[in-house]
Amino acid sequence: MIVQAKHARTAIAAVLLAMVAATGQAYAQGKNNAQGTGFYVRADLGLAIAGQADTRDDNCGSPNPLFGCGTSLDSTAGTSIAIGGGVGYRFAPWFRSDLTLTWRPLFDVDGTFTRANSPDRSFQADVSSVNGMINGYVDVAGFLPKGKLGIFQPYAGAGIGFAVNSIDEVKAQSPFAPSLIETAPGGTTANFAWMVTAGTGIHAGNGIIVDLGYKYIDLGSFTSDAGQACAGAACRNVDAVTGDLHAHELSVGVRFGF
Repeated sequence: MIVQAKHARTAIAAVLLAMVAATGQAYAQGKNNAQGTGFYVRADLGLAIAGQADTRDDNCGSPNPLFGCGTSLDSTAGTSIAIGGGVGYRFAPWFRSDLTLTWRPLFDVDGTFTRANSPDRSFQADVSSVNGMINGYVDVAGFLPKGKLGIFQPYAGAGIGFAVNSIDEVKAQSPFAPSLIETAPGGTTANFAWMVTAGTGIHAGNGIIVDLGYKYIDLGSFTSDAGQACAGAACRNVDAVTGDLHAHELSVGVRFGF
């Protein structure tokens, strides 16, 4: 999975570099045909549906793991709304780029962990993410005669950036007394992030475009802090746990050109 992620990041970066390299030529063309070029701002609202979180001990062989080696873990990160906005520039009828900032506050990691000859135990933690990206898009309509696709402006794009992911307290059934709930520390980490996207703009007139989009976004990982896990007055030292945060996202937005 790590190797695939590295290949994906390399491919996305190569696509964006190729787009940027073409920007000079696109801009020169745009000056000869000002129609469809210029700045825009955007606002977006989406639903992010996360995949497997793969929550795990950072080092299960440490003296103080939360779960421990030999433990089978299964966890998902649930869903979250995605609230975002940004500013961009259309360099040519077929190419535009923007900077976006998106907040995803409502991921909910739920999972179970099992050891041999032991019943399943559950754990839960709330996770949020703030994500900044630089994105590039190719608009299909820009390659066609004006009006060929009517009000529709289908596109594909990619982006790279950062994600600051926060996990709240981890609540888990105690391995010593499953009827008790241990509470372990949360934490915040910064990560590399990337995404690929496709969708369509719908011209609404007066420089307004309604944007219907899909994206796959990899927000890196979330990691708790080491500290103490406490169930009532009984506490034990625990090391960090980590998990993966990636999602399929559906969004509706509005772009205002000026």
